[in-house]
Amino acid sequence: MRIFRKNEKTTGTLPIVLTGLLVTFAMFFAYVMQPALLVRLDLKVYDLLLPQRASQEPSPIPVIIDIDEASIAEYGQWPWPRYLMADLLDTLSAYDVAAIGLDIIFAEADRSSPDMIREMLRKDKNLSFHFSGIPPEFRNYDNIFAEALQRNPAVIGAFASFAKDTGELPPPPSTGIIERATAGATPWQEGVPQASSAILPISTLRHAAPLGFINAGHDADGILRELPLIIRVGENVYPSLSTAVLMQGLGIRNLTLQSGPYGLESVRLGNRFSVSATTQGMMRIPFIGACKTYPYYSAADVLGGRIDPQHLMGRVAFVGTSLPGLSDIRATPYDAECPGVELHAAAVDAILTGNSVSTPGWTPAAQAGLILLGGILSTLAFGFARPRIYLPIASILMVTFILLSRHLFGQGLFLSPLYGSLTVSILGAFMLLTRFWQEEQQKRRLRTIFSRYVSPEVANMVTRTAGDLLAGEEREVSIMFTDIRGFAALSEDLTPQETVTLLNLYFEPMTELVRQHNGTLDKFIGDALMAYWNAPLDVPDHPVKAVETAIAMQEAMQTVNRKLRENMNLEIRMGVGLHTGKAYVGNMGTKDYINYTLIGDNVNLASRLEGLCPKYNVGIVVSEDVRNACRDAFAFKRLDRIRVRGKYQAVTIYLPMRTGEAERRKEELAKWNEAWEKYENKDFESAQTLVTSLRKDHPDSKPYAIFADKTQRALDNPHEHDPDNPENNSLL
Repeated sequence: MRIFRKNEKTTGTLPIVLTGLLVTFAMFFAYVMQPALLVRLDLKVYDLLLPQRASQEPSPIPVIIDIDEASIAEYGQWPWPRYLMADLLDTLSAYDVAAIGLDIIFAEADRSSPDMIREMLRKDKNLSFHFSGIPPEFRNYDNIFAEALQRNPAVIGAFASFAKDTGELPPPPSTGIIERATAGATPWQEGVPQASSAILPISTLRHAAPLGFINAGHDADGILRELPLIIRVGENVYPSLSTAVLMQGLGIRNLTLQSGPYGLESVRLGNRFSVSATTQGMMRIPFIGACKTYPYYSAADVLGGRIDPQHLMGRVAFVGTSLPGLSDIRATPYDAECPGVELHAAAVDAILTGNSVSTPGWTPAAQAGLILLGGILSTLAFGFARPRIYLPIASILMVTFILLSRHLFGQGLFLSPLYGSLTVSILGAFMLLTRFWQEEQQKRRLRTIFSRYVSPEVANMVTRTAGDLLAGEEREVSIMFTDIRGFAALSEDLTPQETVTLLNLYFEPMTELVRQHNGTLDKFIGDALMAYWNAPLDVPDHPVKAVETAIAMQEAMQTVNRKLRENMNLEIRMGVGLHTGKAYVGNMGTKDYINYTLIGDNVNLASRLEGLCPKYNVGIVVSEDVRNACRDAFAFKRLDRIRVRGKYQAVTIYLPMRTGEAERRKEELAKWNEAWEKYENKDFESAQTLVTSLRKDHPDSKPYAIFADKTQRALDNPHEHDPDNPENNSLL
């Protein structure tokens, strides 16, 4: 029974390759489109990698001057009079801080100034009065604050608006901008977004100190992970608050913008600090810890002179507030709530220590490479490898992507392992589904193939059972050979088309009977048919099923001959040989053709038994092993004891019949069995008498004629004739 050609095993390659291509393309598409879910997952991956960049201790340079509850309790509610803010600046300068960053936008005039109070009362209450005893310089607190800004190393906050036009643009930049670019570089202006307007300090303060923009946009999940290094408002470029404060403290007047093939690559502060930047001009902040990583000092303690000078000397001080009602509370990878002023301190820390993380412009190309690599390797591993290595291969690929990402993150580059790992896992899942579908298709094909040789029940069992059912093994089988009597001579008088018609009319019911009785059709050999039972799966009582099939075949010959008479005006006879015994069953053949069949001496014996049908003029010849295995399921008429050519051991052969037929021929069979008993007991004369009587009643019986000849030879030489001697039995 031929099951596969070798190249048929490669028919599943196309679905595997197509699945790999489709999933890989889908991951490319997902990376380009950046769906919200994947963006959030990517951000979480970044957060998980952050500890790789965390240093043991934060930089001692940035400190935070906190307008906290103690400050409000001691100096009154916020906003404080601007003269008090001037005192805070002067006190910080007295502590010898290097620079002061005000994370506050003074966008309105101080209404607590005497001149402002007098103007509001005149306007609102129509009151006109004059102050006396107040020094002129204290009539406008904004002027006091402006003078403090001028004499101290301070940077005042501003805010760029990208969403709406506030109607105000900042003055020309005071910061020097130097542009540098490699050959073929993309202009940095193409990537850095342009704000439409800005919220600025009042004009009195605007020119008193450098501007530092306090913009801090959050990511899709609401968590802040990056701050701008520069802000583009109109045609002007400004530093962020953290950048401006460092420039102020270090005495740097120029910013150098370095552009590359993808746009902005870095921002250099003078000749000392170069910070990797995204093409949008942003700096990823590698937070090194939770909130309060940097020292907080109460503004009240600063104003009261209660701070150890060593804590502030040479530091960069950011003035802000941690009060929930006043501050811009932000979420960071480490905290759900963190004062926004600390983000600027973290940015300064990263710039000073060089602990920055960049996402270079080549990142998309690298991500595409990881997706492609993951797609190819996963397709090969999941599509063609053995199932037991699926998990190790998937683990190795994903761990490789993660380790690569960790290594690059340690070098300050963020290349997310998410898309490569997702490609492996998703492709693995789809590939498993594809292979499962292929297995089901294979089972369906196998079931279809087997259903041509075996019963549907056996075919279903083959496809449901796990394991390599078609591997070779030795097992007990019942083997059948059939043949059409005189077919060679008959076919000489038929045309090829008539021969095909005859064989089709004959084989169709015969093969159907084999399937109905759970047999396996092995092959057609001209007009012969070979079948067996109990392989590839166990068939209970397979000798009984084989004999039942043989008898049913002989009964079906009446219908076959009726059709042949109607169509071709002829009749045929067939013989069946059956034997039960051990045989080697499995795949056999060449590298290109595989045949699931069986071989062994018992197969040859079954074939020889079929060849005895014409000699004994019977339709079925079975071996003694078949008779013994069937027990009482059928009646068996002994035909002879013969010796197979090439074998010394004699074989007793039988004609099976249904018990009903045996009952009708009870007397005949009893006399026949008695004759054999006499013969074996060397009572050759009695045996001759009994068989002579049987021949009178059944003159056409070949078994009786053969037996009569056997007994005659024994009578002629009674002293040398031994019934048990194989030499005295017929040769086959």
